[in-house]
Amino acid sequence: MIGQTPAFGRIALWLAISLLSAAASAQDHATLNAEIEYLLARVADSGYVFIRNGDDHDSIDAAKHMRRKYEHFRDKGKIHSIDDFIELSATKSMITGKLYMVRMGDGPEIRTATWLHDEIDAYRQRTEVREP
Repeated sequence: MIGQTPAFGRIALWLAISLLSAAASAQDHATLNAEIEYLLARVADSGYVFIRNGDDHDSIDAAKHMRRKYEHFRDKGKIHSIDDFIELSATKSMITGKLYMVRMGDGPEIRTATWLHDEIDAYRQRTEVREP
């Protein structure tokens, strides 16, 4: 009949969609991992002062702390996007609720989450594939 796909055709279509979906998911996962690793390296290499619960921490310590939180939430299956990473690993203390802040040189303190969102936006602009 017209409009009906034979069983083999439906299976082939389902398989093709599944493979494309899996490939896209793997690419998305790889992109997410690359972006998270970029942000963690950016924190570590920044030389900025990161304020957590009112205490100053150097950039290396801040990156280690964010990585521990990231791994914790990743292992619980809660990191699906860069926003999840920033929200769960770099926004605030889960114990006190105090916001994480960053001081860049002699400038004012800003929210670490704001700085990280700005950093990932700049990274994406630099790495965006441009069509001819």
